[in-house]
Amino acid sequence: MPPRPRARLRVAPSIPHRSLLRPLGIVGYDALEPALLAALATREPLLLVSDHGAAKTLLLVRLAEALGLAFRHYNASLLQFDDLAGFPIPDEQGGIRYAAGPGAIWDAQAVFFDEIGRCRPEMANKLFPLVHERRIQGVRLERLEHRWAATNPPAEAHDGAGDDAYEGVERLDPALADRFAYVVRLPRFGDLSDADRALVIRGAGDEVAPHAHAGLRELVHATRDLIPPTGTDLGDVAVQYVLALCPHLEAAGITLGGRRAATLHRNLVAVSAASAALGRPLGEPAFFAALQASIPDVVRRIVPDTALAAAHRAAWEQVTLPPADPVRVFRAVLDPHRRALLAVTLPGLDAPFRGEALVSALAALPGWQREILAWHLLPRLVRDAIVPAPAVESVAEIVEQNADGGSEIRGYRGQLDWVPKVRSALAKSALEQHAADYVLNALVRAHRPQTASAGLDLRDWERHLDAALAFWRQTAESLGGALAEAA
Repeated sequence: MPPRPRARLRVAPSIPHRSLLRPLGIVGYDALEPALLAALATREPLLLVSDHGAAKTLLLVRLAEALGLAFRHYNASLLQFDDLAGFPIPDEQGGIRYAAGPGAIWDAQAVFFDEIGRCRPEMANKLFPLVHERRIQGVRLERLEHRWAATNPPAEAHDGAGDDAYEGVERLDPALADRFAYVVRLPRFGDLSDADRALVIRGAGDEVAPHAHAGLRELVHATRDLIPPTGTDLGDVAVQYVLALCPHLEAAGITLGGRRAATLHRNLVAVSAASAALGRPLGEPAFFAALQASIPDVVRRIVPDTALAAAHRAAWEQVTLPPADPVRVFRAVLDPHRRALLAVTLPGLDAPFRGEALVSALAALPGWQREILAWHLLPRLVRDAIVPAPAVESVAEIVEQNADGGSEIRGYRGQLDWVPKVRSALAKSALEQHAADYVLNALVRAHRPQTASAGLDLRDWERHLDAALAFWRQTAESLGGALAEAA
């Protein structure tokens, strides 16, 4: 089998850093410019997500003005179908024509649906073919190029910082959200740098720089020219990246269907081309910028950037590192138990990477598995000094929390009948007394009778105890065998 192609990390030579938005009076969104420019160059649908007051409308209006587009701006929360198409009138041939006013969509080149998260379901259904296919009532809108929308995050996607969750904003239908190739989250005012906040306060948005429109059009055309050679230059790397990324996103609760995976691939190429036109770094930074702007889940729930960054880093290393590199081998493993074991036993990993990998793998395990695994790991970490001290301390805290003084048993008597039964069964097992007490503590800590939806239901205590003992044996054997071979 021929080796996979490796990505070539390059920066655009001798191209000064340029800005898409600052000449238009929009400041603070520099990190988002490659994705926004890619959306303009490809004419793919774009959805902006942010709290109110983030200049979503101003941004899109300025872009339409700079491109010289026939622009329609609709408030989706108030939108009626007649506002888009006009009034249907039967014609002499038995067909339908529309009596349309100046605000109708028929001759538009760019359309902006504001407050799409407040759109009525029946109206949202009519937007599907318009956003995805540029069609209304089955009629192709020949002049329409750009389809843009904006929304506040619904309660499920609001992180609780700053303002309270928005009332009346619904989660966007996943099929409709998936029609937007680019889903870009704008930062809050408080997240901008001090310098950019000062510019906003001084009224930066009131002024458009001379020649700003010509500069923006130049960037759009340059990006379009760069997309074909960029796709050729990336070769199969972008495809392999998406293939490697999908299971890591799945582990983080983010599922990509076939259409979204294909969209992400196109976005990787387009954002890389836009980054080159802007004079931004290519390679890994461009790929991550494309990924951040390609996840429609952000309009339905909170998607931490840390989860995207971890999945991106793992996929990038799988694609770019040599096939035999131990980090690449490690990144291909998704199961957190196996990852924790490999972080300790896999040769060729440096100590900082081992420590970071171990702590993140432990955090991904259920509580009782994490505590059992930490019990087995701690003596070996102290003895062999293969991870940095902070990682050893993290493992020690897990063990201490479960072992020190035992665990308090709470609940109604009927809910706690399993406790003496588990204690008796553990006394008959091959475990030493201190190890048996530790397993009992782990199961007690995992059982939360006061919260029906959390923890273990230990009325079926035999099955849970068997699982804990099997996990104990598997961990001991894996670590013991690997350490014996290393010795």
